[in-house]
Amino acid sequence: MNQPPDIFSSGAVLVPDFVTSAEEDRILQRIGAAVWLTQLSRRVQHYGYVYDYGGGGSHEPAPAFLPWARYMAERMRPHFAGALPEQCIVNEYRPGQGIGMHADHRDFGPVVASLTLAAAWPMRFRPRNSRPYNAGAMPGDQVATLPRRSLLVLAGPARSAWMHGIDRAASAGEAATRLSATFRTLAAAGRP
Repeated sequence: MNQPPDIFSSGAVLVPDFVTSAEEDRILQRIGAAVWLTQLSRRVQHYGYVYDYGGGGSHEPAPAFLPWARYMAERMRPHFAGALPEQCIVNEYRPGQGIGMHADHRDFGPVVASLTLAAAWPMRFRPRNSRPYNAGAMPGDQVATLPRRSLLVLAGPARSAWMHGIDRAASAGEAATRLSATFRTLAAAGRP
């Protein structure tokens, strides 16, 4: 019987302990002191370029990377084939919050890397061509818990042929808030 591929045989890599506990504490302090945007159901911060949640890509400039984000971008270069990430979104997920299943916009480059901070939470993965589409959990979703201080790198088919998300109903049982810092490059099509 042929097993369907899983997210980690499709180009996803989970790097445990990408940052130390002391580095995490410093990053969380810097994030906590920065300005939050509150137009979504969760708080976010955008750096480099704004992420257009309407699906239009990433053309509008955002505030420059703060020193902690520049430092993390430099450390992530090997995961981006030597390129320097140009866009970062910090998301705050409180218990009961999440994000619907999605694949990052094609205006971003071939790699997406997300640093998990403050708490380990599960993330769902689903092949992009799944039918019927459902923003929440579906039977057959692959679920991976992203440990604190870990880096999830999505490249190859894991970036292009899979969706990912955090189910709101499932996150209601989480005991702590998770922050993520997701880094991207811009694809040629996304350049202003």
